[in-house]
Amino acid sequence: MRLDVRLSNKAQVQRRMNYAQLGRRIRLAREEALLSQDAVAQHLELPRSAVSLIESGKRKVDSLELERFSRLVGKSILFFFNEGSRGVEASNFEEDDPTQILLGANQVVDISPDRKQIERFRQFHRNFGDLARKLNRMSEPYSSEPLYNVFKPTPAAAKWIAAQERARLGIPISSPIRDIWGILESEGVRIMAWNLETPKLGGCFIFSHFLGSFVLVKRNLGDSSTNKLNFVLAHEYCHHLIHRQQKGITCDPNGHYRKPEEYFAQWFAANFLMPEEAIVPRLTTYLENSNEEITAEIVMHLALDFGVSYQAMLYRMADKKVELIEKSVYQELSKEKPKQLLAKIGRSVPPLEKVNQFPDEYTEMAFEAYRLDKISLSKLAELLEITLEEAKNELITRDIPINLGVNSELELLSDIENA
Repeated sequence: MRLDVRLSNKAQVQRRMNYAQLGRRIRLAREEALLSQDAVAQHLELPRSAVSLIESGKRKVDSLELERFSRLVGKSILFFFNEGSRGVEASNFEEDDPTQILLGANQVVDISPDRKQIERFRQFHRNFGDLARKLNRMSEPYSSEPLYNVFKPTPAAAKWIAAQERARLGIPISSPIRDIWGILESEGVRIMAWNLETPKLGGCFIFSHFLGSFVLVKRNLGDSSTNKLNFVLAHEYCHHLIHRQQKGITCDPNGHYRKPEEYFAQWFAANFLMPEEAIVPRLTTYLENSNEEITAEIVMHLALDFGVSYQAMLYRMADKKVELIEKSVYQELSKEKPKQLLAKIGRSVPPLEKVNQFPDEYTEMAFEAYRLDKISLSKLAELLEITLEEAKNELITRDIPINLGVNSELELLSDIENA
């Protein structure tokens, strides 16, 4: 009996030690974020005395409180745990870094050639969270629940969801979609376009409970990049609607899929961008002037009308659920060269216009943080991956006063070199 009491007392002491270590890390994170105990208490909806007790290890912090606090100070949950604090339920928490999932072996595409870009994507994600914290723009956790429940990932389900989503967005089923990039942004998806080396990689989707959905797309898609990009964006939009709980998914624009969710996203994108109800009327009009025969030129016209590649439109028209052309015709028309068809019909693929390196929201937050003196000029340049001179020019363009003080060693060296 005496032994049991001794063990119980020892466990209690160990638990107090663990919470003391956790409290010290919480205090450190608060001080690094330049926050007072009152500010933290207000955010967590606790008395200030409770925050003081937590930092001294005399009060237990529950998982919800720690999650909200980590979001406030811009730290990963795992920051608060170390070898000495295993008694606290660290296993209940998950590091909010979905980019690491993209390099997993279970991904559709092996993106090891773009490891540096994924690391860059990871740093961007961290920077985004840090800026949001500095500007007090951290919202409540985003839900990973799908907007539409898919009980079975079939082509019919993808078609139904595409139609429902068009209706929700107010896009007539008979109309081509003119600005898919704008649609994603209006729905809260942050998009950026970078050059990527992996041949089969079209884009990546990640979801964070703290920051929401992000899409990185490949801008160097070769011929007809604009229209290929539209299809990749529609594909990634499906992941935002349906697959947020998976947190990170790579996309192969050529359709070499191994997972049901990738097939489903492909079917969704085809139905979302090219509804049969929209293709048929336009096809009928073109046929009236071509002896009722579907030619490669007509397919190219339709592809340009709907903002997709020639191959995507051809595949869509041959789809078993649409069957506007037979398999033999599809095989014959597949031999045509899109560049020659464009010259023949006197049309061209529109140039890439909005292919931002970073989302507008991120750029605006960076400039706002500088304006409020929360980051230095050198940090602004670092966040936007531009030179100090370019950063100064951008500040002048935006009528933001330039702080003439020396805010970092980098600025000091720059001033010395330019003296």
